[in-house]
Amino acid sequence: MSISTDPRHITMRGVMRSEWTKIRSVRSNMVTLAAAAAALLFIGLIFSAMVGGVVGSTQTDVEGDTAGAALAGVQIAQLIIGVLGVLVITSEYSTGLIRTTLTSVPSRLPVFGAKVAILAVTTMVALGASAFIAFFAGQALIDSGGIDTVSLGDPGVLRAVVGAGAFLTGTALMGLAIGTLLRSTAGAISVLFGVIFLLPALGTIMLPAGSRDQVLQYLPSIAGSSFTSVAPESSILSPAVGAAVFAAWIVVPLLGAAVAFKRRAA
Repeated sequence: MSISTDPRHITMRGVMRSEWTKIRSVRSNMVTLAAAAAALLFIGLIFSAMVGGVVGSTQTDVEGDTAGAALAGVQIAQLIIGVLGVLVITSEYSTGLIRTTLTSVPSRLPVFGAKVAILAVTTMVALGASAFIAFFAGQALIDSGGIDTVSLGDPGVLRAVVGAGAFLTGTALMGLAIGTLLRSTAGAISVLFGVIFLLPALGTIMLPAGSRDQVLQYLPSIAGSSFTSVAPESSILSPAVGAAVFAAWIVVPLLGAAVAFKRRAA
């Protein structure tokens, strides 16, 4: 899993190859990735089967479920894949492997950039594929119940399916950023859980009704729902604005993590 310690022989391709080897050779990483993909797929299938099994309902009765049932697993998969992002960096600190890595690549930023790139590609491929499989399998289950289905050509559907993969990829990168800043697996997962689930819940309880929706729509999980839903609620941001807000929640922590990774001792 190591690369040459001679700086003259270090290339970005070599650094990325090393990071890919580290991600796939750690069993917990692959198990976590598989768990996220399984959650996305099987929860979507369960919800789709429920929609397809509704007796005596009209298309109008279940229209929202028809559009979103196949992607119902996104919320659970979000937390799981965020944990993968945390583990990618904190496992190296806990084992001391990070010191070997940074001895090999003293400039450090190429290592962090490679981690970001490899994690992003890995999660987007795995979970993007899972989102499409969940969608097509879910529509088949819904159709078996005599309920009209949607296709990728219908308004907002392709955006929602692709957006599900992008949303989960972004969450993994958020986990990587938090893990880099805190260097603690338990601490980083706790913060990630708080950002994803606790902040929206607390906001719903504590914020005044008049300003609640205006504030909550800028939280990452709710901003993400604007482009992972076929027909987003009118109380949240538009898909384009929601994507921009969600991207800011990813980019800003990553920039802070890159600075910390470069400056702090291993």
